[in-house]
Formats: sequence, C-alpha cells, structure tokens
Amino acid sequence: MKAKQANKTAFPSDEIESLVEIAYKQVARNFKMFPELKGVTDPAITKQIIKLTERNLPITTTARNIEYEFYWEEKCKKELKNIKPELHGCSYKQAYIETHV
Repeated sequence: MKAKQANKTAFPSDEIESLVEIAYKQVARNFKMFPELKGVTDPAITKQIIKLTERNLPITTTARNIEYEFYWEEKCKKELKNIKPELHGCSYKQAYIETHV
C-alpha cells in the first residue's frame, strides 16, 4: 500500500517473474501434450506462448497448430540451409513443410 502511495512499484527489479510469465512458460513446456490451446482466445497470449515453445517439436504437432511465421522462420533458419520462402508461396511455414515432406 505504501509503495502505491509513493508511486513506486512493489517489485522494482525484474528478478521475480510474474504469475503471467510463469504461466506462459508452463503452457509452452506442455505444448506437445496440448497443442490446440483451446482455452486461449487472445491472440497476443497465444503469440507469447508460441515464442516460448520449443523449436524441435514434431511437425505433426506444429503444422496444424502454429500459424505464426516467426516460429517457422526460426525453424527454417535453424534446420534448413538457404531456404527461399519466395519459392514456396512467400511463407516460411509452407517452405518448411514442403521441404520436410
């Protein structure tokens, strides 16, 4: 209460994670078991979870459930050499899946 009155934050450093950050990490760790993210309706939250999701998950799990290009771009750069998304509909996801298949 005194911190609010003095216009200061109760936790001035970022050393302690917020409950939201802990929840994002936990959902990302369990993405393989629950890839649909059925209860998540906010796209911003989904994006944060996908940012924390492992890049080595099976394509059968990720292809159906991850639409974010940043995920596929990182995956392409990590696993594939000299991939050109413009040859695959300008999509890293499409490039990855076509190259993988």
